[in-house]
Amino acid sequence: MTPESGPGPLLHEHLARWTAEGLIDAGQAARIAAAEAARVQTSGSSVSAHQAVSERPPPDRTARRRPLIVEALGYVGGTLAIAAGFGLIPILWPDIHTSAQLAIAAIAAIAFFAAGSVLRVGDDPAFRRLRSVLWLLSTGGLAAFVGLVAAQIWKLGPTSTVLVASAATTEYAVLLWWRSRTPIQHLAVFVSTAVAVGAGIARLSPGAYPWAAGLAVWGISLLWGVAAHRDYLLPRAVGYVAAATGLLVGAQMTMGTGAGHALALSTVAGLVAAGVVLRRLLLLGFGAVGIIVMVPQSATRYLPTSAGAPLAVFIVGLSLLALALGLAKSRKRRPPSN
Repeated sequence: MTPESGPGPLLHEHLARWTAEGLIDAGQAARIAAAEAARVQTSGSSVSAHQAVSERPPPDRTARRRPLIVEALGYVGGTLAIAAGFGLIPILWPDIHTSAQLAIAAIAAIAFFAAGSVLRVGDDPAFRRLRSVLWLLSTGGLAAFVGLVAAQIWKLGPTSTVLVASAATTEYAVLLWWRSRTPIQHLAVFVSTAVAVGAGIARLSPGAYPWAAGLAVWGISLLWGVAAHRDYLLPRAVGYVAAATGLLVGAQMTMGTGAGHALALSTVAGLVAAGVVLRRLLLLGFGAVGIIVMVPQSATRYLPTSAGAPLAVFIVGLSLLALALGLAKSRKRRPPSN
């Protein structure tokens, strides 16, 4: 009996004969026929659903690869546009007028922003990355436009030009980050903010450059790391990267003074300590980079003998190795959490 045939005439014949022989009554025969009809109907629906699932076409690999293809083409197209705008045009047109330069920068900023805005991102990470890159290129176009206005039209000096361009770029980058909350936009906001702060300090105190600007960059980076740790600046890991980079760069800018060396060594120790406490290998890595770059500079300045600087670096290396072994042992001894 197939699922489409229903209870069938044979069942009705059996029920009629059993009723005539007194084995079952008429009510029982009716209930048996109804139950059998319901079972056959349910079985038919299950078979149909199984057939529909089995006949479903396999996922299209081309459809899955399409976002990656679009992303790659977007990167190539944006790179070619930037290369043409800032590389080939000055070569082919060496006497390009300021108005033409401004037009190119403005068109680039508007075009890349529009391209990223009309892109349907959805839940696809490839499209999200492409939009971030397009908006980053738009941010660069705006920075070029404002820088040209400040330098060519307003006739500002280099420091003032950088200050005006970075301040305008910061405002624009903040708006894009607020809309997307992506790592690239996060880094764009940090870089433009740090440059604006450093340029502002350099503009106010020209004689104190670079240590004063470096101290300002170091301070804004420290605040950035705290804000990222408290989830005010997302993603948190990107905030750690930005803060650690700014701390090292700012500390390096201050190393022309004795206090700057103390600040640099304290920064390196703080990054290592933060990496241990927060269990962030990323911060430990930045601390190691700081040790490689800054410890030899301090050792060379304060231990000018031929063996003093290498000995100091050797001692720091042994200390880090002991710290690593201690952390490894403490991790092994820690009981597993339920």
